[in-house]
Formats: sequence, C-alpha cells, structure tokens
Amino acid sequence: MARKKQRSRAVTVFLWLCLIVYLALLLRVILFKFDFNTIIDILNDKDELALTRVNLVPFQTIRFYLFSGRVSDAVAFRNLAGNILAFVPIGILVPLLRRDLSLGFTFCVGFALSAAIELTQYFTGLGSCDIDDLILNVLGAMSITLVLAAIDLISLICKRIARILRKSQTKRHR
Repeated sequence: MARKKQRSRAVTVFLWLCLIVYLALLLRVILFKFDFNTIIDILNDKDELALTRVNLVPFQTIRFYLFSGRVSDAVAFRNLAGNILAFVPIGILVPLLRRDLSLGFTFCVGFALSAAIELTQYFTGLGSCDIDDLILNVLGAMSITLVLAAIDLISLICKRIARILRKSQTKRHR
C-alpha cells in the first residue's frame, strides 16, 4: 500500500514538473522570444507600447490568415496551428493532475492562462493582443480533453452494451 502512495506521489510530482517546464517554455516562446536588450528596449519605449497591435474582433485574424490571400499557406498554418498546439499540453496535464475529465475546469485554466498572456502582451508590448489567439488557445486546451472525454464516453457505452449482451445470452441459455 505504501508503495502505491509513493508511486502516486512520484507521478504527481512528475506531472507538476511537466506543467512547470511547459509553462516556462510557453512563456519563453510567446513573451520572451526576443533577446534581453530588445525586451528592455520594448518595455522602455512608450511609443512601442502605444503601437501595440490589438484585435478585439473575434475571427478577424483567423479570417485574414485563411482568406485574405496576403499570407502564404505555410505562414497561416504555422500561426493558426501554433496557437492551437501551444495549449494542447493544458488539455493533457490538467485532467491528469485533477484525475478527472472536467471540461469546465480545463476550459477555465486554458482561458485564464491565455487571457493572462494576451493581457501581458497588451500591457508590455511584447507581442500583440488578439482575441483570436485566445479562441485558438482555448480550442487547443479543450481539444485533447474533448477527445479523452469522447473516448471515455465510448468506453462506457461499449461496457454497457457488453453487459446487456451478456445478460441476454444468459437468459437464452436458461
């Protein structure tokens, strides 16, 4: 019994370490993509902060990437898929850490993390603040959780069907 608890603690510690490393990498890629001197220059440049790109119109950037024809397919794919894939680990780690497939909780964590990053980009000028990034990030966080929930539901349905079939076979043999 004690061994099971140790293993459980080890797995939990490992999952928390994965989450911490993931968050550090995410922040490095999104907020700290520039070298230190560039970051300091951006933070000190009030004109740069005034020019920070903001999009509060849902699907405007997504439509631009998909339909404007002014962006290559590779750039559009990299930006759209990148925003989705960047948050997929949330959809994996949150259910594993909570030990359930709470879609609402995963949504809230994905939304809060993405909103915090977008607001940080807005207030610091270290990127653009875009509602579409928030939408795509939450989609990424929810995608794995939804797949896992669907697999869980299919498994439950299969188990019930198997139980019904076993009962009907038992009745036939009587």
